[in-house]
Amino acid sequence: MSATLPPAGELPGPAAAPTAAHYPVLDGVRAVSILAVLWTHLMPFHVAGVALNESLGIFGMALFFILSGYLITGQLLKRPTVSSFLARRLLRVVPAAWIALSVVWLFRPVDLETALSYLFFYANVPPQWLVPPIDHFWSLCVEVQFYLLAALMLWLRVRAIWWLFPLLLLTVTGLRWANDMSGSSITWFRADDLLAGACLALVMHSRAWPAVRQVLSRPGAIPSLLLLMLACSFFSHEVYNPLTYLKPYAAAALVGALMAQPGHRLSVWLGGPIFAYIASISYALYVWHLPLAATWLGSGDLWVKYLKRPLLLLVVFGIAHVSTFQVERRFNELAKRVGAGRGQRLKEV
Repeated sequence: MSATLPPAGELPGPAAAPTAAHYPVLDGVRAVSILAVLWTHLMPFHVAGVALNESLGIFGMALFFILSGYLITGQLLKRPTVSSFLARRLLRVVPAAWIALSVVWLFRPVDLETALSYLFFYANVPPQWLVPPIDHFWSLCVEVQFYLLAALMLWLRVRAIWWLFPLLLLTVTGLRWANDMSGSSITWFRADDLLAGACLALVMHSRAWPAVRQVLSRPGAIPSLLLLMLACSFFSHEVYNPLTYLKPYAAAALVGALMAQPGHRLSVWLGGPIFAYIASISYALYVWHLPLAATWLGSGDLWVKYLKRPLLLLVVFGIAHVSTFQVERRFNELAKRVGAGRGQRLKEV
């Protein structure tokens, strides 16, 4: 999905919203997030003898959720109809997910209760029904639940997101702090990443953005924020790290700084064509990498397993390419037609 800043919606008072603009760096952010997740699940990551795979996964998922919250909130500010919004979002993710689930369950059947929790995206909610090799779908559950919240706000009063999303962000962070949660797959312990991205979109569509952009455009802002986010994410999970509660805010500020400084070396690098391609197939990479790793391609003792990794990655990228351009693209085009048709009918009324 192309990372584009939507036009501003109605604001609570006059404000200088940014004009519609394309930020190629956001494709790079998406690519980095999925590459971090792939490395987390498929390769060992040790620094000075300390295993940091979980930390790398937290880093990648924070970037993914920030970007997702930002883009979804930008869509809300355009005030689409509820039906067109849900059609676009659900047709974007559900068909590919259900196809993957069907294939997995053909070889590894699950009980009806588990199947329903996956099909309707609540498998991550306690008591949790997450099972390998599809336990990574917890993040898709969080994502779809955010879609439903966004649709509810469209149906009720979209202007309420200006106070509701910041309030929810602080609430979720408070819950994490109170329960000592450095990372979790449960929505109310993980949604602050999504909500921080949502608040980034709100700031960028508010009168405060010129001043915030000026701060984020200062020399050294990008490397400083990157180091802060790394400090928030990379730590031994055997030691308490209070910086983890700042991670959503550091990640949102980093993404905002990358957009505020499109000419920065890192922004230009992330906006390159290789990252754009990886971003375009990122959802399919996410869906298929663990199910494929559970096949012969990921079997064997330690050395055999890692000798097979190049072949596994080749197959994962190949299937992701086919899934994106032969399956997802067709449903995306259908979603656009559904949304456009709904909008045209409203005009005629």
